[in-house]
Amino acid sequence: MNTPVILLVDDNPQNLQVLGKFMHEEKFKTEFALNGQAALEWIKNKQFDMILLDLNMPGMNGFEVCSRIRSDPENSGIPIIFLSAESDRENILKGFEAGAQDYVTKPFDNRELLARVKTQIDLKLKTENLEKINSWLGKKIENWIKWSLTKSDPGKTNDLNERVMEFDKNQSLILKDITLELKTIISEVVKFFNKNSSIDTKNLCEDFISRMDNVLLKLEKL
Repeated sequence: MNTPVILLVDDNPQNLQVLGKFMHEEKFKTEFALNGQAALEWIKNKQFDMILLDLNMPGMNGFEVCSRIRSDPENSGIPIIFLSAESDRENILKGFEAGAQDYVTKPFDNRELLARVKTQIDLKLKTENLEKINSWLGKKIENWIKWSLTKSDPGKTNDLNERVMEFDKNQSLILKDITLELKTIISEVVKFFNKNSSIDTKNLCEDFISRMDNVLLKLEKL
């Protein structure tokens, strides 16, 4: 697997230096942007596996940057994690509504941030693999339909059946893996928020968990 590339976006150079050093120590490649416009320019010219995005920046705040990325079909699948000192419920909810996968408050624990980054990158890779499998199956079925209109060959039909069975098996394993990881994330979130006595924080946790549970139900029906 290629080394993941992460775009770090923050208007504070010192924050970028500290975060960049930590990411390099964890074997990630990084690029830096000091404002939202610079981040969008980076994304036009380079592929990223993750974006760590500050919220309060001059000119274009993190919400707008996130929304613009999500509106671009070519880059809408990049995982985005907000890093912000704003810990109130309204800003956290706005972060998710803008399209972010996660929201981490500053000052953050390095181990917690690393776990969240790795989880999102891993989910991205699994989603991409699933899309490749679906694309492969679609082409195989298309070719089989074209062939079946011209002649019948039991050997080729059997070969396609074997490939379809292999696809079903691989798809099932991938979905089970994704489902297990989502359950693990929910469990970790519950433990984390239970340590906080804030009513608003716990309400946010319940809302987040409810959304994740709905995703799990959809996956388990596939």
